Amino acid sequence: MDQWAFFDELKAGKVHNVYLFYGPEAYIRKSALAALEKKVLMPGLESMNRTVMSAPSAQAVIESCETLPMMSDYRLIIVQDCALLESGKAKDEAQDSELLAAYLPRVPETTCLVFDVSGAMDKRKKLSRALLALPGAVSFDALDDAQLTRWIGQTLRPMGKRMDRAACEALAFTSGRDLTLLHGELEKLAAYAGEREEITAQDVERIATHTAECTVFAMVDALSAGKAEEAFALLDVLLAAGEQRIGILAMITRHYRQMMHLCAMQAQRVPQAQAAKTLGIPPFALTRLSRQVGRRSYDALKADVSLCVQTDYDIKRGALREDAALDRLMLLLAGEK
Repeated sequence: MDQWAFFDELKAGKVHNVYLFYGPEAYIRKSALAALEKKVLMPGLESMNRTVMSAPSAQAVIESCETLPMMSDYRLIIVQDCALLESGKAKDEAQDSELLAAYLPRVPETTCLVFDVSGAMDKRKKLSRALLALPGAVSFDALDDAQLTRWIGQTLRPMGKRMDRAACEALAFTSGRDLTLLHGELEKLAAYAGEREEITAQDVERIATHTAECTVFAMVDALSAGKAEEAFALLDVLLAAGEQRIGILAMITRHYRQMMHLCAMQAQRVPQAQAAKTLGIPPFALTRLSRQVGRRSYDALKADVSLCVQTDYDIKRGALREDAALDRLMLLLAGEK
């Protein structure tokens, strides 16, 4: 089931003895764990009936599960960093996987066992397959645009603030889609808005933290408009934030590739929604990307991409230093010889 089905089940009072929490959305996964803990543990007795285990052996997990709760209906066992679920071979993997997989149907009714996978899970492994087959397997997937907008609205409601869809899209574009980071950005925006109820896209532009990808977007905007000085100022911002030149080059190359592909799709009259899905970018970003594409022909963008690729090749074969190569590329993209 997905994360929303989990919360619906919990609200209805349904609790499974074994859960598998996995997927990229860490913030909601953490919230789900907190909600489960609140549901199954008696207030004031949490520390007595909660055990968090990091990279435990199969036997240690089983022994904890067999321990009766104290003055509570449940004992909560949380298993983290379980090598039996991750890529690579764990110590005694075959034996421990067999032991745990066989034990899952026998977990006591007084135990709530949660395997909390923070990284990538190897779904081919024996224990992974056994857990995924259970009704308590919960996938915490990244939110789509509509879900993210709803989440932002729900998060802002206790703060007495609201944002329209355009402002939500601007925030996701500017600060990324990591909910842990976005929660901090929303608190900052709420404080900045003061007595105003509505947080605007202009507020986001003024004070929200800009991701490297967003800064590169602005840099390409400057380059395509021939504003080399502005582009180099943004390069300094990226370097000061710890970004490496080779990484910045990769982001610039990807951006020009997206522009080239969008230009081709526009010529074929591909609908905007389909173009955004193909490129893997939100509609808000597509609108801005379209403005950049409007300044260049397809052949010019194809030449820009070739220039980026050649620069990367020249760096990797040692013909140019990273700093000189990136500076030269940006000047050429800005139209300066």
